[in-house]
Amino acid sequence: MSVLTTAPAKTAPLAEEQPDTGERHRLTAVTGLAALSLDAMASVAYGPEAIVLVLAAAGGHGLGFTLPVTIAIAGLLAVLVASYRQVIAAFPDGGGSYAVAKTHLGRRASLVAAASLVLDYVLNVAVAVTAGVAALTSAFPGLYGDRLWICLAVLALITAVNLRGIADSAKAFLAPTAVFVLAILTLIAVGLFRSAPVSTEAAQGHASVVADNATTVGALLLLKAFASGCSALTGVEAIANAVPSFRTPRARRAQHAEAALGAVLGVMLIGLAVLISRFHLQPVDGVTVLAQLADASLGHNCAFYVVQFATMTLLALSANTSFGGLPVLLKLLARDNHLPHVFALKADRQVHRHGVLTLAAVSAALLVLSGGDTNTLVPLFAIGVFVGFTLRRPAWSSTGATSAARGGAARRRSTASARS
Repeated sequence: MSVLTTAPAKTAPLAEEQPDTGERHRLTAVTGLAALSLDAMASVAYGPEAIVLVLAAAGGHGLGFTLPVTIAIAGLLAVLVASYRQVIAAFPDGGGSYAVAKTHLGRRASLVAAASLVLDYVLNVAVAVTAGVAALTSAFPGLYGDRLWICLAVLALITAVNLRGIADSAKAFLAPTAVFVLAILTLIAVGLFRSAPVSTEAAQGHASVVADNATTVGALLLLKAFASGCSALTGVEAIANAVPSFRTPRARRAQHAEAALGAVLGVMLIGLAVLISRFHLQPVDGVTVLAQLADASLGHNCAFYVVQFATMTLLALSANTSFGGLPVLLKLLARDNHLPHVFALKADRQVHRHGVLTLAAVSAALLVLSGGDTNTLVPLFAIGVFVGFTLRRPAWSSTGATSAARGGAARRRSTASARS
């Protein structure tokens, strides 16, 4: 049976859950990283590729700018992480950019921020699932014709797991997250000791998409590559949106998870960009850039397939970030009377069931309409990243002292709650 989160039961106090019981269904810093950072972690599979595909229009000379563009994106990532840690401290009830804009910029700006977040979360599910299936079809081309049905099956599985609660889903996804991060870091470490690709078998027989006879790289092309590469920053806000899902002290745990996410993601992005430049990698049709890097660094052997399966699994499961963050945002919107109050209902395992099912239905429709094509959906990610960041920073700058004071009070309340 579902109960409203905003109104505790008054008629049966003895039947209320003890605080510890509710805390068991919430996240630690480690499980929060697994549940809410899958989107950001998995974006290393398509973020660098988005940069390379844009720069390929300027030929081999353009591909030489892959590392500088990636470093600029890593710099923006550092700013975002620092910003979200401040937002977590000042707004421990969650909501991210929506909460900041609502407090400091007014109702209309907050709804724009909320709309961009909803779009970002829905796109994340569709892109994550399709990109995961693309990694599978890169290893097994015979499955390409059935990619849409595979996408829908993966979406159904993730939805079923999330209906059991965010804590249970985090535990289920902890191992795949660890395997993926270890695989990518191993790929980078081994590749740094290679002076040339050990294998190019994965790209053989596939047409290159690099333009011929291009000798200059314009500023607009670099800006486009930067914007496309910022798809790797999607999901960084998810932890700030879902602070109430953490155990007490909630703000502190969420801040630790945010910092860890930024560090790991930055290392992986820069490491892959270094390998792209070192191996002079050129994008080809039908094979992902990450698959080519695994082939060049580890060889076309069992290690190559381990990376592909780890990538496929995490990309597919990275949709879990949306299932952890969007229902909380929908609850806040319902509480503020911007959505039906049914989205504020919570089941026994701290599950916002109506938000989970709505997200699954909209994502399934998007998968069908896009035909499972990742590249059609990825550019739209920039909307969620830049709209939320743009609305949050002016508000934060103009009210920094007030927000910092609120953050200190929130931390003191969290500490007192943890000790009681």
